[in-house]
Amino acid sequence: MLGAWFIRLLALTIRIQDDPRGYNQKITTTHAIYTFWHCLMLVPAYVGRNKNIQVLISQHSDGEYIAQVIQRLGFGVIRGSTTRGGARAVKAMVDKIREGYPVAITPDGPRGPRCIVQPGCIYLSQKTRLPIIPVGIGLSRYWKLPSWDEFRIPKPFSRALVVYGDPIHIPPKLTEEEAEHYRLLVENVMKEMTEKADNLVSGKKR
Repeated sequence: MLGAWFIRLLALTIRIQDDPRGYNQKITTTHAIYTFWHCLMLVPAYVGRNKNIQVLISQHSDGEYIAQVIQRLGFGVIRGSTTRGGARAVKAMVDKIREGYPVAITPDGPRGPRCIVQPGCIYLSQKTRLPIIPVGIGLSRYWKLPSWDEFRIPKPFSRALVVYGDPIHIPPKLTEEEAEHYRLLVENVMKEMTEKADNLVSGKKR
């Protein structure tokens, strides 16, 4: 699969750092639901390789290619989304979490809107009692594709920074209004984390 080889080769030219330092190595020992934006999935795909992290991938046609690529990188794949195959996918994710596997989600996927959190991650956190850890990825130089998510590909010999936020604990029982509060909280924190990562990797002052 050319996509997997491309990610491996490109990442070898990129200086990837994390904040807090050393957190990339703790992913499999921290029981949480990791969330990052769809447009920034390339660096996490490399950082999380060969850790058997379970990833929710849509059943849309473009999801098939993504699923094949990340499976080659050593991820577990669960097919479905909040719109197609949702109930079955959530059950599969819950089962994997109970078996001790880490989980990652792009909460604005599979079709957007871009950088808008869908309620699926809130529901999954409720069902599993696992906190959500928002992740921001900053790239010093990148290409931006003309896709719905404005997908970003880091340029060779650039820098990338993965910033991990504090866990967000979702109560198991929520009213509709409370669920929306937490959805917006996760969304706003993810935007803040991404802005923080962008500023740090580019050397800008906040």
